[in-house]
Amino acid sequence: MSFYAWIRDGIRRPDNCAEQQVDVLIVGAGIGGLAAARALAKYGFRTMVVGKGPRGGHNALDGQPTITGEPASTYISRYNDVEVIDGVFDGEVVIAERCIRPRYKHLVLNTGGVEMYPPLPGSPKVALASDALAGGVDAERLLVWGTSEWGLRTALALAERGHKVLVADNSAYLRDVKYYQRVEDKLRKLGVDVIYSATVKRFKDGEVVLAVNAGKKGVEERRVEADLFVSAARTANLFLPFRLGLKVFYSFELNSLVPRRSSFGEVLSVDDRGKAVAGTNIYVVGELYGAVYAHHQEEQGAILASYIAAKEGVEDLDKASKELEQFRAKLAVELNWLYNLDLRLSRGTDYSGIYAEPNVIDAPGWPYFWPNLSEVDGDQVLCPCTGLKIKDLMNAVRRANEGAVRMRVTSDEVNKLRHLKLPTLVQLGSGPSPCFEAFCVPNIAIITAAIYAQKPSYVLYGKPKQLYAAE
Repeated sequence: MSFYAWIRDGIRRPDNCAEQQVDVLIVGAGIGGLAAARALAKYGFRTMVVGKGPRGGHNALDGQPTITGEPASTYISRYNDVEVIDGVFDGEVVIAERCIRPRYKHLVLNTGGVEMYPPLPGSPKVALASDALAGGVDAERLLVWGTSEWGLRTALALAERGHKVLVADNSAYLRDVKYYQRVEDKLRKLGVDVIYSATVKRFKDGEVVLAVNAGKKGVEERRVEADLFVSAARTANLFLPFRLGLKVFYSFELNSLVPRRSSFGEVLSVDDRGKAVAGTNIYVVGELYGAVYAHHQEEQGAILASYIAAKEGVEDLDKASKELEQFRAKLAVELNWLYNLDLRLSRGTDYSGIYAEPNVIDAPGWPYFWPNLSEVDGDQVLCPCTGLKIKDLMNAVRRANEGAVRMRVTSDEVNKLRHLKLPTLVQLGSGPSPCFEAFCVPNIAIITAAIYAQKPSYVLYGKPKQLYAAE
């Protein structure tokens, strides 16, 4: 059973749990977590690795070449000797064949990303890319959403299995140009067409209508047939960060909510302004650190192990810092946008130590967005776990503002936007539940922010009172 299935099925925690003492608990058996476990063991630390689903995480599902040309299985196979407990850590206990209550000094989150269920006009059938690859799909014509490396790898894998595949994205350019250039010939041979700068306008009777921005030619309408929509738009898996009480902020680069962290991956505690005030004993590696390639995750894991060892006094911090700077120099060349993201998340805006969360004017990882409220389809489902629809959310916003809410996102409406009251997810009464936390919280927060041009944290934590209109 995968992490996704465990969350959806809501497996109950056993009553009796045996305590076990470890130095480092690593949650997730992705490449970064496996590399960290190997390196930590060399320092003599007692580690416990807990993971649900395949060793290597989503990277083990597609079998396609990574950016280096090697399949992810090449990296994963290097860590076959690392013991992994088949289970899930719920923030307190490990739920596996037996229940374990781990006592740890350090906690490493290697929990990866989660594909999100996008609200779409016409409500076509949607499958998550990881589920489609792990369990197969009973459909011939597939529309894969996402031109990131993962979206293209998903498309290649599904096309090789005999499906007719189209890839689309609303980004103004391909999200991963380098990877696309590597696999362009393979995509062409498999008959996979790639469309970007597109939004979904309608879906009916197996036909998807896309509005494609063709530059000087304007917006062109394109009709494609699809039996199934496959979502490859990933956001960071926030199940554990929420369970652990960590604050998360929106990153437009990742189109995701992520915790503040240092360049080593150490999660930072923040004050009410979002300013980093202290380090913690919690660390992130892999996709929760940033959307890095598989070979980068190996280096991340080893560097994080050096840093933890330095905190414990068995490694020289200068050595760990030198390894980090060499890694960041490599990122600056190979993945410059992630280098800039690292600066923003670790040092704040303009090196202020404050993470300035942007308003979300549109949700770039989703196939549909709303430049004004008149275009919102209220029957679109925001949360498949609870059946919460956009109109349920909008009615809650109207109640909070004592009437109708009408506005366009223009400079003339800034004051209205500033004083708009938003209900928090707690006030919506749609949780808590493992499924709601894992799949719906990030989805609702980001899309609500897109509809009302707000900061996602307002939906999570409430809007600062000084921004409200005078009573």
